Amino acid sequence: MATVTPILRTPKARPDGHAPLWLRFTDTRRTVYLSLGVYLHPRHWNDRKQEVRKGHPHAERINGLIAKRLAEVEDERLRLLMDREPITLEALREAVAPAPPQEDRSTGCFLAYVERFLEGVGKGGNVRRVRRESVVVGKLREFAEASGAALPFERITPEFLRDFEAHLLGVKKNKASTVHANIGVIKIHYRRAIREGLVPRESDPFFAYTPARAQRPERPKLTVEQLRAIERLDLGPSGAGAGLDTRTRDAFLFSLYAAGIRFGDVAGLRCGDVSQDPDAEGALRLTYRMGKTKKRVAVRLIPQAAAIARAYATDADGAPKPPEAFLFGMLDGYDLSTPKGMLSAVASQNALTNKYLKRVAKLAATADVPMPTKLSFHIARHSFADLARKAGWDVYAISKALGHSGLNITEHYLAGFDGAALDANLDQLFAAEKNGQSS
Repeated sequence: MATVTPILRTPKARPDGHAPLWLRFTDTRRTVYLSLGVYLHPRHWNDRKQEVRKGHPHAERINGLIAKRLAEVEDERLRLLMDREPITLEALREAVAPAPPQEDRSTGCFLAYVERFLEGVGKGGNVRRVRRESVVVGKLREFAEASGAALPFERITPEFLRDFEAHLLGVKKNKASTVHANIGVIKIHYRRAIREGLVPRESDPFFAYTPARAQRPERPKLTVEQLRAIERLDLGPSGAGAGLDTRTRDAFLFSLYAAGIRFGDVAGLRCGDVSQDPDAEGALRLTYRMGKTKKRVAVRLIPQAAAIARAYATDADGAPKPPEAFLFGMLDGYDLSTPKGMLSAVASQNALTNKYLKRVAKLAATADVPMPTKLSFHIARHSFADLARKAGWDVYAISKALGHSGLNITEHYLAGFDGAALDANLDQLFAAEKNGQSS
């Protein structure tokens, strides 16, 4: 006898963890499946009761969809019995299978279109983008499929986008900046579909819809006094064998001194990235490629940063580490053979480092010089930008040092890198700060 069971096919889960909800048709010999067009996170699925848990915002609707499809299967079973026709898996499945798709490509599913694109991006190694945009796809799918419907391109209208924005703000409790970024992802893919001829340009909903402007995010930064307090901390010797407090403080200061390097780039620095500067006797030069933008950076290390680099570029016996060794050793022991493995390792170390940065902040805090409660590498980046601004750097010099134009990170980069100007500006900036302290 053929049976029909709703199941969550977790082996088919997307990168964001959501898995497809299917109907499984089984008899004594074989099994066939039918997708219900709904994706759920496993935590929302009760496998024993074969239903969506009440904690899901659309549990009632999805459970109603399941009940409706099962009732349709049972109606077909009774019809076949009454007509004395064989009850086959195919007959039961066809009773609830959706109509075949039309040939018009503009009626295709927007979600499937984006997922196919991200699959290609993932194969190309850009795991970071796949992870970030898959989260947006998951939110959009959850919102669009509340009634069991797919998301054809023509359903994405200004009204739909306004409703989705309200959903993100009111139900998901996302910040306005997050909503703005999520809508931006949708816009990028929709207009790519226009360029590819999948939908007509006159259907573009973004001509009549713009998400509410996000407030400029708060960017905490260190004052000179706070920076000096962190520098003065006695946490033990630096370099090989340094404790996590010391290594964390040193890596944070190195990031700030070297023009606000992102944490992932600091963690991925290798000893070979630091070399003698041919243009300045006794000085060191850092050369690396930004992981996020792939831009090449070359900067002369100021004395404070050079001292940190020298300490960590040697082993416990004082011998130089091999060029391929990680400078700060944060990624030692991880499986870095794939982009996904690298991203996971950096995320793990970032969480650990931020935990110890909080400890460093508490140790450095005094009644006269309070510290940020959540010290992070973002604060090192913001602090560099603020100190450079106060020292009189122009916007172009700061944007080039940070690797982007303006405070909001963009995909538009200026050509070239003015290394000589950056070297001189860094020397002047931190030398002036040091002289000011001693005077």
